[in-house]
Amino acid sequence: MDFKVATLLKASSGHKKLESVSSTIEVDWSEFRCDVDGSVLLTKTDVGVWVSACLSAKIGRQCGNCLDSYVESMGLTIEEEYFPLVNLVTGERNELEEIDGDNFYIGEDNVLDLSDVVRQYASLHSSISSKCMKYCKGLCIDCGINLNKEKCNCRNNKKNTKLAALLESFRPMN
Repeated sequence: MDFKVATLLKASSGHKKLESVSSTIEVDWSEFRCDVDGSVLLTKTDVGVWVSACLSAKIGRQCGNCLDSYVESMGLTIEEEYFPLVNLVTGERNELEEIDGDNFYIGEDNVLDLSDVVRQYASLHSSISSKCMKYCKGLCIDCGINLNKEKCNCRNNKKNTKLAALLESFRPMN
């Protein structure tokens, strides 16, 4: 999700540029790709470019209960400022007071890459306990079938063994 911003950086403060986004990125916390659609408003500030984005992201996930794959949809509203590393007029590196990992930067080729910020926002908005549906029944602990798709008789034929060790301690000694 690259945007060429050289002409925007040469413009006066307040100049705006509206862009559409339809892209696929990889996220490092998921084995699946993330499809991103939406619009991005780039506004020239006194020192860089302010990014206001309204995006829709769809990430393939694996359910934590039944292990089926599903797609998680999320809305991302991004408000961040990007700072140029190179002065367009002089061609020299900008003397930025605080160059650290918390800020976002426009590359030396005057391309603003939105991929990293989208990854971060998607990671923050993604659910920790991923479920394919609100009331996912998961897998049977005895036979392993997906209880959302099939019904098993394991629970009817066997006693619940989850508390067996605890119940043994309350058995009277002979």
